[in-house]
Amino acid sequence: MFVLVNHVDISADFCDTLVRAVTLVNVMVQQFWIVDTFSKRAFGGTPSAVFFTDERNNDDLLQNIAMEINTPETIFIRSVCDGKFEAECFTPYNSGMYFGNSVFAAAHVIFSQDPTLEKVTITCRNIDYEVSICDNGEITVRFASKQLEKVSTPVNLSSALGGVIIVSIAKCGGELIVEVRSPSKLANLLVNANVLNNMGYDSFVVTTDAHYNNGDVDYDFCANVYAPKLGIFRNIMTPISIAALAKYWHVRMAKSEMVGAQISSTKCGRAAVRIEHGDSYVTGNCAVMIRGSMLVNLRS
Repeated sequence: MFVLVNHVDISADFCDTLVRAVTLVNVMVQQFWIVDTFSKRAFGGTPSAVFFTDERNNDDLLQNIAMEINTPETIFIRSVCDGKFEAECFTPYNSGMYFGNSVFAAAHVIFSQDPTLEKVTITCRNIDYEVSICDNGEITVRFASKQLEKVSTPVNLSSALGGVIIVSIAKCGGELIVEVRSPSKLANLLVNANVLNNMGYDSFVVTTDAHYNNGDVDYDFCANVYAPKLGIFRNIMTPISIAALAKYWHVRMAKSEMVGAQISSTKCGRAAVRIEHGDSYVTGNCAVMIRGSMLVNLRS
């Protein structure tokens, strides 16, 4: 059983007592952070859980922890040398880097703990993510270029999105980009997760031109991500989808620098993106929502 101890409102004496108690039964107190990405405030963005470890761990255990934490991504990260880190990443259902939010979350914790660092490299599944911190505290991550592919519209896609009219679609890796007509249509989608789950895509990036019938906004496109196949049953905003949308909207808007926003009644995610030498550089804020401890031995 996992026991979560919220960092807030717990005295130092209690924490010391807890550490001594669990030491007697050979259980480690493992600190973790839950960080909201693409938001300046807690509860405003897409959460990721961050664990720091000192060695490669058992995937089954890590998957169970990710399922228990139940954020869209959980990252287990270890330092290799100065400024270089290796990581394993998990959704509640799968292993792998599907969204990229956890890279932002881990970097936010790293930069917070060591203000002397300005750049780090986080490697997950042999892919290097180059991360830097801006003067204003925002974080930028480089995502290597991926090609958009033309595909036919899956049967029942429109009905799975509440009967919305689909303007255009494109495939980028395991994601299907779906353009709809307006922000209001995107905001009022009635999503059938069961139907989407059977279409073979890891996630669906539903997007629209932010200025359609609404010119008075300071962002360029809107995007919500749905990923029931990966255990995510709410709309989220992810840097990997923003990187793909930079390519998609670059063609339509003739822009190399854009701002994307999440459309949600409870979330206010926002990210900037620029295309440089074919790669996408995604920039956004992070906010720590929870710092806690888990009673589990990650080495077992």
